[in-house]
Amino acid sequence: MTRTSRWRRGRIGIVAVLAIVLGSLVPAISTAGPATAASDGYMVYPASGNIQSKVGDGCRGNYRAHDGIDISRNGGTPILAAYDGVIKSRTANGGYGNYVDVQHPGGYVTRYAHMAAPGWFAPGTKVLRGQQIGVVGNTGNSAAYHLHFEVWLNGKVYSQINQGFTCLADVTRGATIPLFFPGLGASVPAGVGAADFTGDDKADLLVVAGNGDLRLRAGNGRGGFAGPTTLFGGGWGASRRHITHTDLNGDGNADLLAARSDGVLEYYAGTGGGGFRPAGGLGTGWYGMRHVASGADFTGDGKQDILGVSESGVLTIYRGNGSNGLSAPHTTVGGGWESFHYLIAGDFDGDGRGDVVVVAGDGQLLLYTGASGLRTPRQVGIGWQEFTEVTGGVDYNGDGRADLLARSAAGQLYLYPGKGDGSFGARALVASDAADYLAVE
Repeated sequence: MTRTSRWRRGRIGIVAVLAIVLGSLVPAISTAGPATAASDGYMVYPASGNIQSKVGDGCRGNYRAHDGIDISRNGGTPILAAYDGVIKSRTANGGYGNYVDVQHPGGYVTRYAHMAAPGWFAPGTKVLRGQQIGVVGNTGNSAAYHLHFEVWLNGKVYSQINQGFTCLADVTRGATIPLFFPGLGASVPAGVGAADFTGDDKADLLVVAGNGDLRLRAGNGRGGFAGPTTLFGGGWGASRRHITHTDLNGDGNADLLAARSDGVLEYYAGTGGGGFRPAGGLGTGWYGMRHVASGADFTGDGKQDILGVSESGVLTIYRGNGSNGLSAPHTTVGGGWESFHYLIAGDFDGDGRGDVVVVAGDGQLLLYTGASGLRTPRQVGIGWQEFTEVTGGVDYNGDGRADLLARSAAGQLYLYPGKGDGSFGARALVASDAADYLAVE
């Protein structure tokens, strides 16, 4: 948690106040500079301003129990992603205020805290070095407008970041931090999808056993899964269908949706430790739907949404509000979706907008990419009529791309790795014990 700065709160003029207000409401008021793909292992300064504190250093010759770099002033100006990565979480608390975590290659995570408003992009969205992800603010435990910037490596604060900053010196956003990060440029950013139920940055699998129990199979980040552990017993799944993974509140922990037999869509917020908070309801009429899917942003507002296909085949986008619920207006995409066997949501082409993959009655695998609505479908596979379950839209093998899982009638579970352009690579067998599952998600 960040602690109160020693700075004295300055008086803010009318112009600065307007900059804050407008900056939190309107994207890109000032130029943030071009975002470029990175592979050289060097981060850029995420904001402009004066360095008032570093890790364990109050910048006044004094020790300070502090885990990051404080870049002062310039409220209402852009915050940039320091390096290519994937949005891991977008949330808020009393210490950091509004903050965003970005997962990078090599086990690095950067945190951007005290934002004026929630970050711009939903968890799972890919961002580039230099791309704007928010606006400098003064939320949480903060005494003045500034950006609190942290770097973590393999779950621990990376104090070496101090070497890239000089106390009381000014920095300019987008300029290169003079510090090489070992391993940062060596691989594709690790994908963080809406199926990480255990909080280890690896996508997991939910299954409904033959007796109706809901069970978790933890992913290993390489496409494999551990043995099942029971989350809800007592035949929980016997009265529910449309088990769906999501991150509806944008905190980086996977949540659970389930349509109950009385029609209510239950929402279970994930704790990140393999558990859930008590269920809430998101309206009625969901049990009779043909399909329910989630895990991606279809409206372009940085929040994950829910897709529902009615009994008559009409596809509707139910807009997520980023805080455990839905908000109007909902968007009717159109009819004709009743003939599809499976419908999976995810960002399969890596552009930050939700896409839809469906399995048609003749076994074609079709991709509808997201834009303002959905584009005309294209075929990305054939022969999928052999499968009794298809799910995915998240990264199971750790390469940062959305994958699919498909179960054969014999209970074999295959991973189809996404290529990041909407197509899929050669399948790999990841389990052979899935025959008795009533559902795989």
